[in-house]
Amino acid sequence: MKTMILLGEGYEEVEAITVIDYLRRAEIPIDMVSINESLSTIGDHGIEIMADKMLDDIDIDSYDMVITPGGRPGAEKLAKDKRVTDLIAQQVARDKYVSSICASPIVLEAAGVTKDLEGTCYPGFEDQVHYKTFHEDITYYDENHKVLTSRGPATAVYFALDIIRILKGDAKAQEIADGLLLPMVEEKKG
Repeated sequence: MKTMILLGEGYEEVEAITVIDYLRRAEIPIDMVSINESLSTIGDHGIEIMADKMLDDIDIDSYDMVITPGGRPGAEKLAKDKRVTDLIAQQVARDKYVSSICASPIVLEAAGVTKDLEGTCYPGFEDQVHYKTFHEDITYYDENHKVLTSRGPATAVYFALDIIRILKGDAKAQEIADGLLLPMVEEKKG
Protein backbone atom coordinates (compact mmCIF):
# COMPACT_ATOMS: atom_id res chain seq x y z
CA MET A 1 0.00 0.00 0.00
CA LYS A 2 1.50 3.29 -1.13
CA THR A 3 0.33 6.66 0.21
CA MET A 4 0.90 10.35 -0.40
CA ILE A 5 0.35 13.42 1.73
CA LEU A 6 -0.37 16.66 -0.12
CA LEU A 7 1.42 19.75 1.20
CA GLY A 8 0.49 23.32 0.34
CA GLU A 9 1.73 26.41 2.16
CA GLY A 10 0.14 26.72 5.58
CA TYR A 11 -0.52 23.05 6.42
CA GLU A 12 -0.84 22.12 10.10
CA GLU A 13 2.59 20.71 10.93
CA VAL A 14 1.46 18.38 13.74
CA GLU A 15 -1.07 16.72 11.44
CA ALA A 16 1.38 16.30 8.57
CA ILE A 17 4.46 15.22 10.53
CA THR A 18 2.57 12.83 12.83
CA VAL A 19 1.09 11.00 9.84
CA ILE A 20 4.40 10.87 7.97
CA ASP A 21 6.30 9.61 11.02
CA TYR A 22 3.76 6.99 12.13
CA LEU A 23 3.26 5.58 8.63
CA ARG A 24 7.00 5.24 8.19
CA ARG A 25 7.23 3.47 11.57
CA ALA A 26 4.58 1.07 10.25
CA GLU A 27 6.60 0.62 7.03
CA ILE A 28 3.85 2.10 4.89
CA PRO A 29 5.39 4.02 1.98
CA ILE A 30 4.38 7.69 2.08
CA ASP A 31 5.47 10.36 -0.37
CA MET A 32 5.36 14.00 0.67
CA VAL A 33 3.94 15.77 -2.38
CA SER A 34 4.21 19.53 -2.87
CA ILE A 35 1.48 21.45 -4.68
CA ASN A 36 3.83 24.46 -4.80
CA GLU A 37 6.22 25.46 -7.56
CA SER A 38 9.09 23.89 -5.61
CA LEU A 39 9.68 21.00 -3.23
CA SER A 40 9.88 23.45 -0.31
CA THR A 41 6.69 23.66 1.76
CA ILE A 42 6.20 25.81 4.84
CA GLY A 43 3.61 24.99 7.47
CA ASP A 44 1.29 27.35 9.29
CA HIS A 45 3.83 27.77 12.11
CA GLY A 46 6.92 28.26 9.97
CA ILE A 47 8.27 24.70 9.85
CA GLU A 48 9.69 23.84 6.43
CA ILE A 49 9.36 20.38 4.93
CA MET A 50 11.13 19.46 1.72
CA ALA A 51 8.69 17.31 -0.21
CA ASP A 52 9.74 14.17 -2.04
CA LYS A 53 7.84 14.96 -5.23
CA MET A 54 5.92 17.62 -7.07
CA LEU A 55 2.20 17.07 -7.67
CA ASP A 56 2.64 17.35 -11.44
CA ASP A 57 5.20 14.52 -11.38
CA ILE A 58 3.16 11.84 -9.62
CA ASP A 59 1.30 8.89 -11.13
CA ILE A 60 -1.97 8.72 -9.21
CA ASP A 61 -2.50 5.11 -10.27
CA SER A 62 0.46 4.07 -8.12
CA TYR A 63 -1.13 5.37 -4.88
CA ASP A 64 -3.65 3.59 -2.69
CA MET A 65 -4.32 6.53 -0.36
CA VAL A 66 -4.22 10.32 -0.60
CA ILE A 67 -3.92 12.21 2.70
CA THR A 68 -4.68 15.89 3.25
CA PRO A 69 -3.53 17.65 6.44
CA GLY A 70 -5.44 20.58 7.84
CA GLY A 71 -4.39 24.02 8.87
CA ARG A 72 -6.79 26.58 7.47
CA PRO A 73 -4.38 28.26 5.00
CA GLY A 74 -3.05 24.93 3.73
CA ALA A 75 -6.48 23.33 3.44
CA GLU A 76 -7.82 26.35 1.57
CA LYS A 77 -4.90 26.19 -0.87
CA LEU A 78 -5.55 22.49 -1.47
CA ALA A 79 -9.29 23.13 -1.96
CA LYS A 80 -8.62 25.89 -4.51
CA ASP A 81 -6.18 23.79 -6.57
CA LYS A 82 -8.04 22.04 -9.40
CA ARG A 83 -5.28 19.46 -9.70
CA VAL A 84 -5.91 18.47 -6.08
CA THR A 85 -9.70 18.39 -6.28
CA ASP A 86 -9.56 16.40 -9.52
CA LEU A 87 -7.13 13.96 -7.86
CA ILE A 88 -9.43 13.53 -4.82
CA ALA A 89 -12.50 13.01 -7.02
CA GLN A 90 -10.58 10.49 -9.11
CA GLN A 91 -9.36 8.67 -6.01
CA VAL A 92 -12.93 8.31 -4.66
CA ALA A 93 -14.27 7.27 -8.08
CA ARG A 94 -11.57 4.57 -8.32
CA ASP A 95 -12.63 3.19 -4.90
CA LYS A 96 -9.26 4.12 -3.37
CA TYR A 97 -8.62 5.60 0.07
CA VAL A 98 -8.72 9.27 1.08
CA SER A 99 -7.91 10.63 4.55
CA SER A 100 -8.55 14.24 5.59
CA ILE A 101 -8.06 15.89 8.97
CA CYS A 102 -9.01 19.18 10.61
CA ALA A 103 -10.00 21.82 8.03
CA SER A 104 -9.00 19.69 5.05
CA PRO A 105 -12.40 18.03 4.57
CA ILE A 106 -13.13 21.29 2.71
CA VAL A 107 -10.97 19.69 0.01
CA LEU A 108 -13.46 16.81 -0.14
CA GLU A 109 -16.26 19.36 -0.46
CA ALA A 110 -14.44 21.22 -3.25
CA ALA A 111 -13.91 17.87 -5.02
CA GLY A 112 -17.66 17.28 -4.93
CA VAL A 113 -17.52 14.00 -3.01
CA THR A 114 -19.16 14.83 0.35
CA LYS A 115 -22.87 14.49 -0.43
CA ASP A 116 -22.85 10.72 0.15
CA LEU A 117 -20.15 10.69 2.84
CA GLU A 118 -20.29 10.43 6.59
CA GLY A 119 -17.46 12.20 8.37
CA THR A 120 -16.12 14.81 10.75
CA CYS A 121 -13.94 17.94 10.64
CA TYR A 122 -12.51 20.74 12.77
CA PRO A 123 -15.21 22.41 14.90
CA GLY A 124 -16.67 25.37 13.02
CA PHE A 125 -16.13 23.88 9.56
CA GLU A 126 -19.33 21.82 9.65
CA ASP A 127 -21.16 24.49 7.63
CA GLN A 128 -18.51 24.29 4.88
CA VAL A 129 -18.50 20.49 4.55
CA HIS A 130 -21.89 19.10 3.57
CA TYR A 131 -21.71 15.47 4.63
CA LYS A 132 -24.67 13.15 4.33
CA THR A 133 -24.13 12.63 8.07
CA PHE A 134 -21.80 14.62 10.33
CA HIS A 135 -20.15 12.85 13.29
CA GLU A 136 -18.47 14.46 16.31
CA ASP A 137 -16.11 11.49 16.73
CA ILE A 138 -12.34 12.03 17.10
CA THR A 139 -11.96 10.13 13.83
CA TYR A 140 -14.62 8.72 11.54
CA TYR A 141 -14.10 6.10 8.86
CA ASP A 142 -16.77 5.85 6.15
CA GLU A 143 -16.11 2.26 5.07
CA ASN A 144 -18.50 2.44 2.12
CA HIS A 145 -16.47 5.22 0.50
CA LYS A 146 -13.03 4.48 2.01
CA VAL A 147 -12.77 7.99 3.47
CA LEU A 148 -11.25 8.66 6.91
CA THR A 149 -11.74 12.05 8.56
CA SER A 150 -10.60 13.53 11.87
CA ARG A 151 -11.03 16.68 14.00
CA GLY A 152 -7.68 18.47 14.44
CA PRO A 153 -4.12 18.63 15.77
CA ALA A 154 -4.81 16.81 19.05
CA THR A 155 -6.46 13.95 17.13
CA ALA A 156 -3.54 13.48 14.72
CA VAL A 157 -2.20 10.51 16.72
CA TYR A 158 -5.51 8.66 16.38
CA PHE A 159 -5.89 9.72 12.74
CA ALA A 160 -2.45 8.29 11.88
CA LEU A 161 -3.13 5.08 13.81
CA ASP A 162 -6.47 4.67 12.02
CA ILE A 163 -4.69 5.02 8.67
CA ILE A 164 -2.33 2.24 9.77
CA ARG A 165 -5.30 0.15 10.95
CA ILE A 166 -7.05 0.59 7.58
CA LEU A 167 -3.97 -0.25 5.51
CA LYS A 168 -2.18 -2.84 7.69
CA GLY A 169 -4.70 -4.05 10.26
CA ASP A 170 -5.36 -3.82 13.98
CA ALA A 171 -2.21 -5.68 15.06
CA LYS A 172 0.15 -3.26 13.28
CA ALA A 173 -1.76 -0.22 14.58
CA GLN A 174 -1.57 -1.61 18.13
CA GLU A 175 2.16 -2.34 17.74
CA ILE A 176 2.80 1.28 16.76
CA ALA A 177 0.54 2.58 19.56
CA ASP A 178 2.37 0.41 22.09
CA GLY A 179 5.76 1.66 20.88
CA LEU A 180 4.54 5.23 21.33
CA LEU A 181 3.38 4.41 24.89
CA LEU A 182 -0.13 5.51 23.95
CA PRO A 183 -1.92 2.86 26.08
CA MET A 184 0.12 3.90 29.12
CA VAL A 185 -0.60 7.58 28.56
CA GLU A 186 -4.33 6.92 28.10
CA GLU A 187 -4.40 4.81 31.26
CA LYS A 188 -2.55 7.42 33.34
CA LYS A 189 -4.65 10.31 31.99
CA GLY A 190 -7.83 8.19 32.31
